[in-house]
Amino acid sequence: TCALPISAVRLTDREAQILQLISKGLSNGECAEILGISKATIRTHLEHIYSKLDVTNRVEAVTEGIRKGIIEI
Repeated sequence: TCALPISAVRLTDREAQILQLISKGLSNGECAEILGISKATIRTHLEHIYSKLDVTNRVEAVTEGIRKGIIEI
C-alpha cells in the first residue's frame, strides 16, 4: 500500500474539535453536550475520523492525531 504523507490527512474543523475532546477522555455523550449536537452525530464524525486516520478506535485516533500534529495534549 502507498502511505499518504502526513500533510495529506485533512480533518474538518469539527472532526479535529471532536478528536481534541476525546483526547481529554470525554465520552461521546459529553462531547455531544459540549458541542450541542447528538451522540449519533458524534459517532458519525468519529467514523469519518477513523477512516481518514486509518485507525479502528479512539486510542489509535488520538495517537495518530498527536503524531500528525492535528491535536495537542
